[in-house]
Amino acid sequence: MAAKTTKATKAKKAKKAKKLAIKKTAKKAVAKKSSVKKAVKKSANKSGKRKPASNAVKKAANKQIKNKPAEKSAWKISPENIRSVVELDIWKKGDLTIEFAKVYRSGWIIVNQLPDLSGYNPAEGINIFEEFEFDEHQLDDGSQADSVFPNELPSEERERLINLSESELAEEGWTLESVTRFSGPLLVEQV
Repeated sequence: MAAKTTKATKAKKAKKAKKLAIKKTAKKAVAKKSSVKKAVKKSANKSGKRKPASNAVKKAANKQIKNKPAEKSAWKISPENIRSVVELDIWKKGDLTIEFAKVYRSGWIIVNQLPDLSGYNPAEGINIFEEFEFDEHQLDDGSQADSVFPNELPSEERERLINLSESELAEEGWTLESVTRFSGPLLVEQV
């Protein structure tokens, strides 16, 4: 009887091992099928068969289009003729006025909107800091400043004032008003 039980146990163990082996191969086969199914699904999607986008995806795509910044244009304004840029520093103290004029070979400013120059007088010119709002400007090759003094100032006092710096003039009570003018025909170019 002991021999029968050992044979029976061995037979059960062999059956169990056989079932396990069958299960393992079945799992492997299922795994192979599922990877094949995935590959088939991917190739089907590549061939043009896709699910329609969800509403959330559509809304997000529309927001991106709406929030796209508009193209900005800028305009460069410069005098057409050389030596048509003048920087004028006007110093005032009581009834006295001193003018220092510095002439530049060229210059330009960049503005965000096309300027209306319909009332522009080339002979009179235009004060660029008063008439335009701009972030960028450049003045090139300034020459020695010319000065105009009141007749009532003696020549020694004129020489002394010419040699003073802006901060020294301000300490003596002089106030500064600065004007930069473009004159003559102007070039307006989109940049």
